[in-house]
Amino acid sequence: MKFSLCGARVWDGVAARTTTAACSIEIDCGLITSVDKSGSADDGRRVHLPEHAVALPGLIDAHVHLDLDPTLLEPDDQLAAARADRDLRMLARAASMVRAGITTVRDLGAGQWRELVLRDAIAKGEIPGPRVLCAGQPVTLPSGHCHFWGGVAANAAERADVIARQVERGVDWIKVMATGGVFTRGSAVDHAQFDEPELREMVRLAQAAGRSVAAHCHGAAGIRNAVRAGVRTIEHCSFAGKQGFGSAFDPEVVADVARSGAWVSPTVNAGWARRIEKDGRSTAFHDRMRGVLAALRGAGVPLIASTDAGIPGVRHADLPIALRAFAHYGDLTPLETLRSATSESARALGLAEVCGALRPGLAADLVVVEGDPLLDLAALERPLLVVAAGRIVLDRTAEPVV
Repeated sequence: MKFSLCGARVWDGVAARTTTAACSIEIDCGLITSVDKSGSADDGRRVHLPEHAVALPGLIDAHVHLDLDPTLLEPDDQLAAARADRDLRMLARAASMVRAGITTVRDLGAGQWRELVLRDAIAKGEIPGPRVLCAGQPVTLPSGHCHFWGGVAANAAERADVIARQVERGVDWIKVMATGGVFTRGSAVDHAQFDEPELREMVRLAQAAGRSVAAHCHGAAGIRNAVRAGVRTIEHCSFAGKQGFGSAFDPEVVADVARSGAWVSPTVNAGWARRIEKDGRSTAFHDRMRGVLAALRGAGVPLIASTDAGIPGVRHADLPIALRAFAHYGDLTPLETLRSATSESARALGLAEVCGALRPGLAADLVVVEGDPLLDLAALERPLLVVAAGRIVLDRTAEPVV
């Protein structure tokens, strides 16, 4: 479908500011064909946008779980639901995400590869939803974090089998559980589940199959092992210890992360805003995690926006809300925050030539909001129009399409 978006200013995903004048964005066959700063447009179908609106690249959530229901607290409750019901709920979650302006997500774990079926249906245009990258079953230990998803491996041969199984299923990424996690009882967040040589071998196997590795890491030992092994992204990077997140901070490990060139996906969700203060005083969680992110940024480690959507209490469509909490904890400007959720995230996920910016030749993934998000991130919570892969999935514009 060929059409034009006319009348809004544009932030392209990289520039320091929005355009000062209205632009015309030409879209054809799912791609952006031009961004005309003169505001002119070819004859044809046009969507007229209000003067106060700003068009920007669709948002990217680099860590979600589409098969998890955020209203359920225990893994057993998740697995007890009928498969057909879980599939329907995944469809609804995908639709809600894309209508919120989230046009790309990376799903980092489930047990039955149903998210891959969803990915393919969205890519074919059969159902609405964001572009989805999938990791399938994460590699973990017997009784280790998320063992119930089926990626259990007790030795090198079994680890190779788990990775080969994911590749055969057609995953886009490989996920490894380098430490324990909160979601699995009996799994210690500060405990390293694999040593550096074991992780290095898994990275080698993944790379041989053309896949990058995302490592779930909370404790410092697991973070160190993962970055030295060559993983591409570190998930959480919370430096969790016996006293909670941020309580086992290690500046030497931060230096390891910086040297590795890995991106950190810190999974800051909207709920973090409620943990900033208690009884009028800054919380220990807030102070520790602000310190962690400050240290990472100070060392030059790039951060990408992510929420861990699907875990208890973290709704899938809330990235636009979560970005304000992310900006606070990371001491990020709106520009830095938006880049982390668009162009920088696309670079981290290997999608820089696919999406993440508004320029000719890239996918027509964009959201139009009321107001300028470079001045106020809350503007992201007021989408007027969303286009995903060249399809209009939300249209609240005042002017009719002509």
